[in-house]
Amino acid sequence: MALKGPLLQTAVLCETVLEGKDGVLSIIRIIDRIIVEASGPDAPKDMPPIPQRLTVVLTLKGGSAKGRQDIRLEIEKPNAERRDLWTGSMLAEAPDQGQNFILRFQETFDLEGLNWLHVYADDDLMTSIPLRLQYVRQSAGTRS
Repeated sequence: MALKGPLLQTAVLCETVLEGKDGVLSIIRIIDRIIVEASGPDAPKDMPPIPQRLTVVLTLKGGSAKGRQDIRLEIEKPNAERRDLWTGSMLAEAPDQGQNFILRFQETFDLEGLNWLHVYADDDLMTSIPLRLQYVRQSAGTRS
């Protein structure tokens, strides 16, 4: 059975990635949840805007695809708002050859809940990566 291409080998959100001189990747601290904590009498009731540095690693192989393929990463926030985070392309030359994309960006999150990072090849959805933001608010209590 021949698989359509390009093929997605890796799609992960992580803290950092190391790339060796031989092109081999080491993915460090895979992330699917960010907990935002606030404490004290002035802690806001709702989650304030939180800037976060994120790294997404995408590894694609050519599969049966030939030529240039458009790749796109889109974010969908808990309120269903969507926007592109990144667009690029890869050249598919052989079924087992491909490209690593290491995408580093800063995103400000202003809503608690489940976010999705959608990965597209041309306009076909390849996968979606979940990222949940959880806001934990604690009021300062008295200790005995």
